[in-house]
Amino acid sequence: MKKLVFVLILACILYLLFFKATFQKTREKTVDITRRPTSEITEKVKDSPHQKKSSIFIPYWALGQGEYEITSYDRYYYFAIAPTTNGINTQEPGYQGLESFICPKQRECFLVVRMLNSDINSEVLTNGKVQDEIVSQTLEIAKKGSFDGIALNLEMQSFFNDDLKGQINVFVQKYYTAAKKDYKMFSFIVYGDTFFRKRQFDISFIGSHSDEIMVMAYDFHKSYGEPGPNFPFNRRSLDKGGHNMDYNYDFKQMISDFVSHVPKEKLTVIFGMYGYDWTLNAQGTPLKRAKALTYNGIKNLKSSIGFTQDKQISKFKTTTQSSKEKTIEYTDLEGLEHVVWYEDKDSVAVKEEYLMQQGIGSVSYWAYSYF
Repeated sequence: MKKLVFVLILACILYLLFFKATFQKTREKTVDITRRPTSEITEKVKDSPHQKKSSIFIPYWALGQGEYEITSYDRYYYFAIAPTTNGINTQEPGYQGLESFICPKQRECFLVVRMLNSDINSEVLTNGKVQDEIVSQTLEIAKKGSFDGIALNLEMQSFFNDDLKGQINVFVQKYYTAAKKDYKMFSFIVYGDTFFRKRQFDISFIGSHSDEIMVMAYDFHKSYGEPGPNFPFNRRSLDKGGHNMDYNYDFKQMISDFVSHVPKEKLTVIFGMYGYDWTLNAQGTPLKRAKALTYNGIKNLKSSIGFTQDKQISKFKTTTQSSKEKTIEYTDLEGLEHVVWYEDKDSVAVKEEYLMQQGIGSVSYWAYSYF
């Protein structure tokens, strides 16, 4: 009997020792897995895919041009209402088209406040009562139209008003506070060249008082300026003579500038699906303001140049520069030289891939009916 008890005790001791050793070994393996070198973990994060979210702007003038409701975007921004110095203008077509705008099912839709007139904007920004009226009316319209949020597109051409930055901050804060009170999201739309041209926008403040900062990655070269890409991917390029060109800024630096002031998850980059057609003199400089062309318009231009039998239109070339955008050079029927720079799906794909590498997955397109 004593021998049996002794054997049982010995077996229990051996089992406990075996269990302890097995547990320790398992624990060591667990520690090994979770405490991988930092560089290894970083590589995994770097290689992990970022979820892409896409949105599109629906300009009021595009309502009725096709069926945007069947397009597959996550968000729809109705480029709609505009204020005066007395409040929202209810007589202009953007407001009057509100009832015609249909938000696709199971998608988010935003009401865009388009403030594009610098003179009116200056008066609004210096009048607190007018601001309150505009904000209040906007929220009422958004509520009535069942919009999920509001996007403010405030454009100012002034570079020399020291008070402007503070005035914009006050206005943005009013919109953000009112939107949060009504459980609406608030987005702010801003120039892509804000840092390059030192525009009067306090991006850090606006970023902390917005749910989303939407960066217009287009119009780096203006219709009233020298020809060039919508927004160059690389700042250095070669001209048609093989000479080095430096745009002094590029898409990559723009992203770096905004990321240093706004969390990546709040950033959305807007691509302009259009271009400009410049008419040139003998010296290669613009004769007049460039003509804006939608991407669809550019496809029609390429088709007409490519299939015409008129020998006067003889010079046709499409090239991809280091800017990643494309150009068309042609001679019109009057013998005048033209150059067209434009963004297309190929150039956007390059920029979107770069954004994904930087951890930015939200993009938007200007605009429906353009492409």
